[in-house]
Amino acid sequence: MDILTETKFLQLLNVERCRHIDRLTTIPDLNGTPKYFRVAAFTIEGEAQSYTLVRVRQDLASTHAETTSTSDSFELLFQNIGDGLLTVNLGGKIQTANPAFYKLIGMEPNSPIEDIASLYVYKAELEDKLIRLLDADFVFNLETHLYMEDRTIKRILDSSWVIRDPRGTVTGYTCQFKDISYLKNIEARLAISERSYAVLFDTILSSIIIVDPLGRIVNWNYTAKELYGYSWEEVSGEYFDSVFRANHQRPTISQIFELVDENGGRYIEAEVPRRRKDGTDLFTYTSYSSIKNTSGKTIAYSIIEKDLTERVNLERKLKESFDRIKETQSATILGFARLTEYRDKNTGKHLKRIREYTKVLATGLRSMEKYKNYITDRYIEDLCLSSVLHDVGKVAIEDSILLKVGQLDQKEFSRVKDHARMGGDALRDVDTEIKRESFLTLGKEIAYYHHERWDGDGYPEGRRGDEIPLSARIVAVADVYDALTSDRPYKKAISHEEAMNTIIEGRSSQFDPEIVDVFLENQESFRIIRMFHEFEENPKTIEGLLQPGTNQARPAAPSP
Repeated sequence: MDILTETKFLQLLNVERCRHIDRLTTIPDLNGTPKYFRVAAFTIEGEAQSYTLVRVRQDLASTHAETTSTSDSFELLFQNIGDGLLTVNLGGKIQTANPAFYKLIGMEPNSPIEDIASLYVYKAELEDKLIRLLDADFVFNLETHLYMEDRTIKRILDSSWVIRDPRGTVTGYTCQFKDISYLKNIEARLAISERSYAVLFDTILSSIIIVDPLGRIVNWNYTAKELYGYSWEEVSGEYFDSVFRANHQRPTISQIFELVDENGGRYIEAEVPRRRKDGTDLFTYTSYSSIKNTSGKTIAYSIIEKDLTERVNLERKLKESFDRIKETQSATILGFARLTEYRDKNTGKHLKRIREYTKVLATGLRSMEKYKNYITDRYIEDLCLSSVLHDVGKVAIEDSILLKVGQLDQKEFSRVKDHARMGGDALRDVDTEIKRESFLTLGKEIAYYHHERWDGDGYPEGRRGDEIPLSARIVAVADVYDALTSDRPYKKAISHEEAMNTIIEGRSSQFDPEIVDVFLENQESFRIIRMFHEFEENPKTIEGLLQPGTNQARPAAPSP
């Protein structure tokens, strides 16, 4: 570069008159050392004459290096920034564009674009931007729509600012395009999801109540409003328990929330009592769930309820009806079994005692591992009911044999043994009329086999061991104990202790050894049941129940 002398400077001005000059040159200082200067000049035409304005910035040697470095940095940023950047002149022609811009619109780098307006889906958006630029020199995040190379449309955030020359004249503008199509799609889906949730929340047939961790009501749906009869203003911010809790013996809502947290965020209850605004009670099937934020912290709980009031009331009525049927059934079966009482006055109380003894033995056996899944509450109930049918076959035995005083001969005893077969046959015929297994199934087993022996020497079939149904093995012990401790036409009752010893002697021969063991563990219950029914039959026998040497009676068993 030549040293700029005054003559050369004037020549430069004359040659480039009325043109802007911005050049880097050198001017010697007083010592003759050339130094860098930035010389800027432009001509202004006045009414009378023209003026040339000159600006000289000194000591630009280091500034020149910095400017070069800064320019390189800006160029690097321009080429590598993720958002599309481009400059446009006032005619709408794109002057420069970075790779991100071409990638955004799906074109090869440096592909020619005649007019930026060709990219705009809606020309009004471009016009609106240009008006804003002229007014404020800058626009920020205008949402616009651009065509891609394949004519698909993307939603763009457009930030633009004007470009001015050194004289301040606007020569064009720079655009920064940010693709927000994916974000807008997510927002649209989220809005649809929120609307769908709101519709579902208010139209779902279950009551939904949202409460904060302290148990205060923060939201509910239309079904909850209809179920409980309150307005939103009446429940908003109120504590759940103070509004809906019907039974104060039940856990509080705070205690329920602890169970929710302990069970992985969910807890379910059935037949939960609640209270309506009008004071009436209802029952719900309730699911409690925790609601967490993105960090996993519980911010609320949902209480989803299905009204079970009608079902619970129907079930209660059905249970009451079923209980009445069972009572009637039990009384009918007992009456049927007492047919023999017309000839044997001891049979009635005998049946009641058999039922109680059977229950004691079956309950004791249930604690054994081998029977825990077989002897259920239903089994015990049916067994006790059917146990009274064990001797129903005796109605076919002649009075002369059944009521005979003294020992039976062989022929008479053979006739008595027929009662097991005849009773079993009668119950079998009735049981076949029922399409499912009933208590009569057990009754049939008991009637047939309660005189079988563990060693196989019993009747009517000579079964042994586990071949004998469990029901019959249980009733066999109960029946023998009661027969031993009761007066019969042909014998006198023996004591509890004597009867107990007789049963022990029959362990593993006449009786199932496990049932004998249960009998021994519960022999005191047998003694009490016997005394209770004996006293019930004849209160005057109270003196016989007194402990020797005292005036205190043994405690009677509670009424069965």
